[in-house]
Amino acid sequence: MQQRVGEPEATRIKRMPVEEVLKEVHEEVEKQVRKRTSDLVKTNKELQIEITKLRKVEEALRESEEKFRSFVEEMNDGYCVIQGSTIVFANARIAEMFGYTQEEVIGKSILELLPSEIISELTEAHARRRRGEAVPPQYETVLTSKDGAARPVEFGARLVSYEGKPAASVVIRDITERKNAEAKLQQTMQDLARSNAELEQFAYVASHDLQEPLRMVTSFVQLLARRLEGKLDADSSEYIAYVVDGASRMQMLINDLLAFSRVGTRGSPFEVTDCEAALHGALTNVQLTIEDHDVVLTHDPLPTVMADGMQLVQLFQNLISNAIKFHGEERPRIHISAKQEGHEWGLSVRDNGIGIDPEYHERIFLIFQRLHGRAEYAGTGIGLAMCKRIVERHGGRIWVQSELGKGSTFYFTIPVAGGKES
Repeated sequence: MQQRVGEPEATRIKRMPVEEVLKEVHEEVEKQVRKRTSDLVKTNKELQIEITKLRKVEEALRESEEKFRSFVEEMNDGYCVIQGSTIVFANARIAEMFGYTQEEVIGKSILELLPSEIISELTEAHARRRRGEAVPPQYETVLTSKDGAARPVEFGARLVSYEGKPAASVVIRDITERKNAEAKLQQTMQDLARSNAELEQFAYVASHDLQEPLRMVTSFVQLLARRLEGKLDADSSEYIAYVVDGASRMQMLINDLLAFSRVGTRGSPFEVTDCEAALHGALTNVQLTIEDHDVVLTHDPLPTVMADGMQLVQLFQNLISNAIKFHGEERPRIHISAKQEGHEWGLSVRDNGIGIDPEYHERIFLIFQRLHGRAEYAGTGIGLAMCKRIVERHGGRIWVQSELGKGSTFYFTIPVAGGKES
């Protein structure tokens, strides 16, 4: 039946047979049911997917919790979680530290287990964290267990959420071994300082007290040589010359040893020192040697540093003298440069001398170490050892870069703010 134009729906339905009306209503209901069923099926699939995802998340979370608990139980540090002032979780290690079983620790108030001053620090730290202030990550204290045994510990705490509620996560580390090691190291350092002081005193006394008898031996041998001049055969004269030469070399060794022993004990306080002035002082001391060997010496602008001025003169003098002594066939050329590198000045003394085999780069800074015989090059073997001691007293380091036949460059550093005097 066709609906007339403008005819109301209600009027159209009244004029339709009942069967047709029912059929039309049934079809509409089926249509809505199919749509709803389709929506439900789609929604069910989406729910199944979400449920699967949720199960995977729950499984991963469970595995993560199991791994965390396993890690916490096996870790060597004590761990607990505190809500309010009550311990709600604790591993076996922290229970052992407190002298209880895990079951006994859980449920206890932390106020019963930690010193009151640490509780105050924790409370203050908690309040400062809540205000957004920076607080130390760890504290050190002495933990006393149930049986009265005390042990030094380090602990840290941070805010966490535990089972949906605010809590504090606390890690306590037994630092007994570290403290023992620190005490042992401190004792070793004190023993070493005392030993060094005694060695320096011994070197000073020995070198000082040896000088007088040595001068007497030298003087009387020279006097004997003059008195017997022309009366001795060639061998006897040679023997006397050996004695005089040996006494002179011993005198030189004693003087160098005395100077070496005084680097740490007789040094002047650090003060603002112009390196160019120190270099000028060193050049004045070796002026004759420079002229004799026709040395070409150049330098870059040098800095002002906190140093012992006299020792800086000695350092430059030793390095320059060393460069001249071990010159090659060419005219000796020496260049001194300086460059600031972070918190220190790096200086270098470069020459065109005979060079040093890399095998001996460390050895040359040891006292009395010589790479050449006395017949080839004079000296006692103390010069570079003294340079090393001076540089280290100033808080720096010294090293060499060199190859045989290609010259040498000695590098040393001095802190911009000055090193620690010793």
